[in-house]
Amino acid sequence: MRIFLLASALAALAAPVLAQSAAPAPAIVINGGQMAQIMAKAAADQAATPTPNQHETIISAAPYSLSLERRTAKAPAAVHTMGAELMIVLQGSGTLTTGGTIVNPVTNGANINGSDVTGGTPQQIVKGDFILVPENTAHMIVPDGGAPLQLATMVIPHSPAPAGRGGAPKLITHASEIPAMMDKTRAALPGAARFFAGDTLLSLAPIRVGLEYRSPKGIASVHKNDGEFMYVIAGEGHIPTGGVVVNPKDTGANIDGDTMEGATDHLMKAGDFIFVPKGLPHVAVTDCVFVLATLPVQ
Repeated sequence: MRIFLLASALAALAAPVLAQSAAPAPAIVINGGQMAQIMAKAAADQAATPTPNQHETIISAAPYSLSLERRTAKAPAAVHTMGAELMIVLQGSGTLTTGGTIVNPVTNGANINGSDVTGGTPQQIVKGDFILVPENTAHMIVPDGGAPLQLATMVIPHSPAPAGRGGAPKLITHASEIPAMMDKTRAALPGAARFFAGDTLLSLAPIRVGLEYRSPKGIASVHKNDGEFMYVIAGEGHIPTGGVVVNPKDTGANIDGDTMEGATDHLMKAGDFIFVPKGLPHVAVTDCVFVLATLPVQ
């Protein structure tokens, strides 16, 4: 499983344009204006039916669902037994406690909920933080007073990494660390073997959320085995999707090409989300700083 910023590609074929046997689903884009509408709906729904944690859907791409959580008070603690949980803090701040034991546990499908967590480790979270909570790990969030704490969240089915692979988990990247990561990847870009330089935001093998600093010219790509969630951290650029790949080259898990024909263009800016389904051609074309977080999913 791969994570957010971009990736992948397939051996040269005789035809200059790769024909698609069955049209994949189109990309799903949620821009800043749409995100504001989702946040407004969450506020209205929470006012109409008070709850400490209001959920609204951002992107539904079964079996995955990227959700907005609008937290205004302490909500029940939770354990997800079927997957790790990705969190991106969009607004506000609060305290995330992870580990320890759920107090007054109640099983609710694939989750265990409780009134509190005992023995866990608290840490402050703020706007711009990226977090991964492993499956079967107790966690609870308490927002700071004042403005609501708003997060984009998604549960990602998780399986152990193959023997000999993985490395140490990286479960949080603070917003304060990202500017230095961007400077590092920008400096590495001229010598990068591909069209971007990258770093790791989150890692829990085989899950990886990547940071990608994009060059002005990308490579048209089709991921044969997975789809990809992306979130624009900084800058703006274009991500055309769909159509067919021109001059395709088979690289194994992917198909890379020079460009696409018949694509739909998406102007992407900081704060925008896009989901590119498996098998859908796409490319990132930038004319300025363009930094993405990427999450490949099956």
